[in-house]
Amino acid sequence: MKKAKPPDKHHECLTLRVEDCANILGISLSSAYSLVEQAYINHAPFKVLRIGKSYRILKASFFDFVECRIETPDS
Repeated sequence: MKKAKPPDKHHECLTLRVEDCANILGISLSSAYSLVEQAYINHAPFKVLRIGKSYRILKASFFDFVECRIETPDS
């Protein structure tokens, strides 16, 4: 089986892994899985694809979610 090549400048990846989301948000992996599973079930606050047993988060919708949270923090 061939190993997948990392994206180059012409083919940037459009999705994130759960691990990526955890690192971006600075939360534990288990918290990130809970967040992603709820987003998958509810179809919000960002878009999630399930491919087999793996989740892939659409990068654009995830960053829209993060930017919205930064602009309007909860009181």
